[in-house]
Parts: sequence; structure tokens; C-alpha cells
Amino acid sequence: MEKSANKKWKESGTTLSFKEWIDRENKKKEDVDNFLPFDASQSVQDTINQTLESSRDEIQTITGSTNKPNKSKVLGLDRNILVFSTLLIIGSFGFYIYKKRNK
Repeated sequence: MEKSANKKWKESGTTLSFKEWIDRENKKKEDVDNFLPFDASQSVQDTINQTLESSRDEIQTITGSTNKPNKSKVLGLDRNILVFSTLLIIGSFGFYIYKKRNK
């Protein structure tokens, strides 16, 4: 059998009046009732993931970009420009060495 509120108030040894004490106890009970259980946090996480996914899709639609690697780029540079630059540098060194030897 549960104790009455008056008996609980007397046993609590509080300095609050009964009205203040009962209001505080009722507020505690409301706070406990409004607390989200652990399972609800999973649904919140699912909602966050869905929102992020839809935002990512919208950004990809607007920018036209995808997460697929671009095979025509190496280290963020166009492959053709990279090959041409490499050949130009090697050719320059070759010409420099050729001029040094012929002097």
C-alpha cells in the first residue's frame, strides 16, 4: 500500500510548506514522464541521418557532382596537363645536360 502525500511530506524532513513540496514533487514526476527513453534516441539518430542524406543528394543535384573518382585526374590535376608538364620538365633537364656536355 502506498503512503499518502502528507505522510511522505512529513517523512521527507523538508523545510518547505506542504503546498510547495507537493508542487515540487509533481514537477519531478512530470520531468520523469517527459524523459525520452533510450530507444527514442535511435529514432532521432535515424532522422538526423535521413536529413543529412537528403541534403547531400540535393547538393549533388545542384552542383552536378558525384562521389565517384574522376579517372581523368591525378592528384587533382587533369592527366593530360600533368603528362605534358612532366615531358616539358624532362625535356628541359635533358636540354640543360646536353648544353653542359657540349661546352
